[in-house]
Amino acid sequence: MRILLLVPLVVLSSCAPASDNPLAGLLSPENLENAEVNGVNMTPGGDGTSMVLRFSSSEAPGTIVIPVPEIARDWSQTGTFTFEAASNSTIRYNLTIRNAGGETFRYRVHPFADVPVKVSIPGRFLTHEYMNNRQFKGYWLSNWANHIDLTQVKSLEIQMAPNQQVTLQLGNFALTNEEVDDEILADGPMVDEFGQWIAMDWPGKISSAKELKEVWAREDEALEEPQDFGFSRYGGWKTRKETATGFFHTAEIDDRWWLVDPDGYLFYSAGIDCVRYLSSTRVAGREKLFAELPPGSAERTDFYKANATLRYGEKSFVANWKEKQSRRLQSWGFNTVANWSDPATWENPTVPFVVNLNIGRSGKNWHRFPDVYSEEFLEAIEAEAAAQCGKFRDEPFLIGYFTGNEERWPHRHFIDLILQDSEPTATQQFIKDFLEKNGDTPESRDSLTETLSRRYFQSVVDAIRKADPNHLILGIRWAGGRASDAVMKANDVFDVFSLNFYRFQPSSEQIQHLHDLTGRPIMIGEFHFGAVDRGYAPALVLVKDQRERGVAYQFYVEQAAAMPAIVGTHYFQFVEQPVTGRFDGENYNFGFVNQLDIPYPEMLDFARATHSRVYGIHSGELEPTETRAEVR
Repeated sequence: MRILLLVPLVVLSSCAPASDNPLAGLLSPENLENAEVNGVNMTPGGDGTSMVLRFSSSEAPGTIVIPVPEIARDWSQTGTFTFEAASNSTIRYNLTIRNAGGETFRYRVHPFADVPVKVSIPGRFLTHEYMNNRQFKGYWLSNWANHIDLTQVKSLEIQMAPNQQVTLQLGNFALTNEEVDDEILADGPMVDEFGQWIAMDWPGKISSAKELKEVWAREDEALEEPQDFGFSRYGGWKTRKETATGFFHTAEIDDRWWLVDPDGYLFYSAGIDCVRYLSSTRVAGREKLFAELPPGSAERTDFYKANATLRYGEKSFVANWKEKQSRRLQSWGFNTVANWSDPATWENPTVPFVVNLNIGRSGKNWHRFPDVYSEEFLEAIEAEAAAQCGKFRDEPFLIGYFTGNEERWPHRHFIDLILQDSEPTATQQFIKDFLEKNGDTPESRDSLTETLSRRYFQSVVDAIRKADPNHLILGIRWAGGRASDAVMKANDVFDVFSLNFYRFQPSSEQIQHLHDLTGRPIMIGEFHFGAVDRGYAPALVLVKDQRERGVAYQFYVEQAAAMPAIVGTHYFQFVEQPVTGRFDGENYNFGFVNQLDIPYPEMLDFARATHSRVYGIHSGELEPTETRAEVR
């Protein structure tokens, strides 16, 4: 149940005198008459500076396109773009800037529920700096796109496709010459002493430390119940054994790819990311959001760590926490501690794990593409691999190494950036020589892209193999595998091709295409499902409620396991994010465990059912579930 706190439009105060604001007429009755409205109910505010948008639950997005007045078309020198907003939901909405040439620049706005704010987008993020995900006081923004020409802005578009009715109030759009701070236009607090959203209620919401300890005690008792998934000591399939090497390796058997555990049992990696206890959120500048902060909070605070300390104690916190998580994962049928997890889980492990390397990022680079033909690069990665991999050389529980995550350089015109760099480099000279010899054509650029990528990836592989010849190199976790084929083909130097894929199921066509390009087995490093619940944003893939998150998990993993090329699926993530956002603002409801260290029972039920079937499915003996999650 939500206690409605939506503030009326009278809170939306003027950002600037109309004479100083070229966007003052954006929401005037005359201008709104020319707006294109589809699938959303729009009510002007009556004051010429505001409007109310009511979106219905629909698969088709509701959209309003508002023409920008002629006087406000040039945004190229803007100090700040601001507007005021209040939504009764945490479901994100898109705000798209469209220029006269048809180019678009889209911000995803992630609001807190029933918290009116002044949204502020500094001009540097409009024109030249990349915003990516960025936290503000009472909301967060996402924009990963390349910039567009803003000298002739034609329209603003507001769009949303919610799975429930949403009311969004917007007003006082303004362009300023100076940089203006964002604001929360309401008094707090919004978050209680446990990190829970105060204005909402739900079954199981905790009201006291005594109640919290009782919930933990019931979980401890449940964990004593034995669970048998038919796993080997490493989580492999005891039904089928191949050659044992003492370390994880890959094998293609009867046209199906597998990992093989150190004892030789076939292995499908069912993992969960971010098994860790640090989960902080920003306090500075947002103090009024919080009713009570854990001791020692100043710039940031960590409700999960504070809550978990009540459970595991301060003196032996890490050891006690680690032991509990190992028991949980084994009880839930997970056989992999996946990416971004706490290094404590790698020490004397009882569950196989992966490690994410920080390699090739230290020196000269262009959006993290390094100067791959320089001696400095080769020396650096050899030293980095020795420092990060050498200690795992003889560790049988290590599956392998990821070498990067969702790299942006293939999408950021990296060849032109290198050519235009005023600092001469070995890679710049290689590119100049290559284009002079082969011509600067689309075809030669594709060949150059593959050559540069292969040089980068192979150099990293060689450095890792020198430090640790025993473990798998799992490659870069690509965002959806959407980079060009020229980049993707060069991933054949790794043992496994990895990608993060946020949909309701992996695309069989895309998986086959990537497998055809690389000839490698495929591991999915991230996927998840969230609901509009408890003050949280609903994650990248939205479902109806907590039960449907579990349904979605089973459908995704079983559909993936049925694909012969896929050897693992890793869910993102273990603990849900703080309700007021992590370092970049993300505040998603997607965890197996909440901020009070309480598991979501629906996720556990469906995970156990999935993991008891996953080997039969990947071997072709069982059919995957066809039950899809409800969204609305």
